[in-house]
Amino acid sequence: MDHCDDLCELPSSISRMHSLECMSITNCHSLQELPADLGKLNSLQILRIYDCPSLKTLPPGLCELKCLKYLDISQCVGLECLPEGIGGLLRLEKIDMRKCSRIRNLPKSAASLQLLRHVICDEEISWLWKDVETAVPGVHVEFARECFDLDWLVE
Repeated sequence: MDHCDDLCELPSSISRMHSLECMSITNCHSLQELPADLGKLNSLQILRIYDCPSLKTLPPGLCELKCLKYLDISQCVGLECLPEGIGGLLRLEKIDMRKCSRIRNLPKSAASLQLLRHVICDEEISWLWKDVETAVPGVHVEFARECFDLDWLVE
């Protein structure tokens, strides 16, 4: 779902797409919320929520995505926090949160992301990940740089 400027919320029926492996929601400038039962997408491995500035929170159900490997919330400038249960994303390997400077703390459960290897964020919020870097061997926090390729699809 890309460039749906008038979209304020996704239909809850999207959560019945149990075999969906990749979902991209980009440039939906009016999107204010995601379905609470997003966690029912049992096969979802890649979730890209890019440039959705009206989105302020992610639903707790997101933390039930047991197969999720890659989460991109970059340029969601209105996003104020990550869900408390983010540590429930047991297979998460990479998170991209460029231009999410309103996020001022990480839930303690983030230190449980044992498979996390790559965090991309702006330098001004990179300090949020210090405890996770200590708790999770092999995690690498990278400062954001402009990226105009499709490498995120293969990672």
